[in-house]
Amino acid sequence: MQLHFGKSGLLRRMVAVVLSVCLLAGAAAASSDAAAPVSTAPETDYLPILMYHHFDAQPGTSKMIVSPTRFAEQMAALKNAGYTAVTPQQLIDYVDKGVALPEKPVWITMDDGYRSNVEYAAPVLAQNGLKATVFCIGISVGKTTYKNMGVPIIPHFSYEEAKPWSDQGILTIQSHTYDMHNVSTLDKVGYRRGVLPRAGEALDAYMDAFHTDYYKSNEAIRKSFGADNLAFAYPFGLHNAVTEGMLQTMGVRITVTIREDINKLVRGDASSLYGLARFNITEDMTGAQVVAKIQEPAV
Repeated sequence: MQLHFGKSGLLRRMVAVVLSVCLLAGAAAASSDAAAPVSTAPETDYLPILMYHHFDAQPGTSKMIVSPTRFAEQMAALKNAGYTAVTPQQLIDYVDKGVALPEKPVWITMDDGYRSNVEYAAPVLAQNGLKATVFCIGISVGKTTYKNMGVPIIPHFSYEEAKPWSDQGILTIQSHTYDMHNVSTLDKVGYRRGVLPRAGEALDAYMDAFHTDYYKSNEAIRKSFGADNLAFAYPFGLHNAVTEGMLQTMGVRITVTIREDINKLVRGDASSLYGLARFNITEDMTGAQVVAKIQEPAV
C-alpha cells in the first residue's frame, strides 16, 4: 500500500516527528497478519551481502567493474563453498515467520541496472544455481544516454530485457530510487546528494519529493513485475531517519547501504532488516578471497 501525504504542512511535520522518534523502536514492526514462527530456525542468523555494479571484459582499475571471467570464478567459489543465494522475500519470511534460511545464506546484489547484469551476470548465476537482486535507477532503465542530456552512459537494461530472468527467479528487480541518484557534474541544476535534502529544503517539501520519487519507482516495478518493491538501496549509502521511516510506512521491508560488515538478522525484529551492510566485490578479489571475506564470525 502506498502512503499519500495530505496537503497539510502540519500533518507532514507531525509524521516526520513520529518517524524520527519511532524509526527503529517499533515503526518497523512486522505486519499484523504475519504468522507466528513456524520452524525451528535459530533466533538469529548471519547474512553476508555482496555488492556488484557493472561487468566488462576490461574493468581497468575501477572498483565498480568486474570482468565476466572473474565474476564466474567468484560465483563458482560461492557454490563450491556451499553458499545458497537468497531473495528479499526469504529474508522477510525468516524475520516475520521464522522460516529458516539456508545453512550458508548469501545475498548477491547489483546496483544501478546495467545491461551487463542480464548479458553476463544472469547466465553465470543460472549456471551456478544462484540468484541476485538488482537495484535499478528508474529514470535510467533501458537508456544509453543520461536523461534528456544526450550524454552517453553505460547502457542500462530495460525491464523487458530483465523479465525473462525475473520469471526464472534468477533476478529480482528492486529500487535504487527513480531519479535521486544524481551526478554532480551533470545535474548542475537541482543536484541532490543521494536521497538527502538539499541545502535549505523545507522538511515538508523534502518529504514530498522523496515520496514522489519512490512512488514512481515502485509503480514501474509493480507494472513490469507484478509486485510492489520490497527492498531499497540508498545511492552512495546515504540516508537519514526520515527516509528510513518513510520507506517503512510505504511498505519497504529492507534497506541496504554501502557500509561493509556481516549482518545479523533477528527473528521477530523487523528493524534488523534496515540499514544492512554490503561488501563491495572488486576485480582484484579471487573467488577464494570472496569466500574468506564473508565467513560467519567465529563465536
